[in-house]
Amino acid sequence: MTSAPYPPAPKHLRAACGHPDGHLTSVGSRATLQVYLDDHLVYRDDADGYRLAPAAAQDDPGGGPYIITGAGRRALLNSSQCAAIDSANEDGALGPEVGWPTAVALARLGLVEYRDTGGGVQPNDGDDGHTGPKYRPWLTRAGVAAVRAAPPQV
Repeated sequence: MTSAPYPPAPKHLRAACGHPDGHLTSVGSRATLQVYLDDHLVYRDDADGYRLAPAAAQDDPGGGPYIITGAGRRALLNSSQCAAIDSANEDGALGPEVGWPTAVALARLGLVEYRDTGGGVQPNDGDDGHTGPKYRPWLTRAGVAAVRAAPPQV
């Protein structure tokens, strides 16, 4: 027995992660979009800026773009990536135990950014291949939203 991958067609959600405002640039099939809406991976506002109910979002001709949520971003992560963002301290800095492949993947999704000691954002971790990383990964606003979308601990 095989199970369907979740989320379906993740390329659409990954593309939304790369959009500055989190917009889905393509939506795939109506069925896939409805899964995104029903599972709160994306949402859509009406013309007045109020969030449409998932059942009505596809049928509103005057609605805005579909926007990825923190839960939508989190749905793209594997277990080590979830653990990495969940381990951030109160200030949003990821710990030194987060490996560079995980940090790079999170940066590609817009969930972390690299900062120098003065708080300035850097394009990468500053590793020149000899000295190791110079900058630490920190959660972005999208990363904080993904952390907040974590299922409650029981």
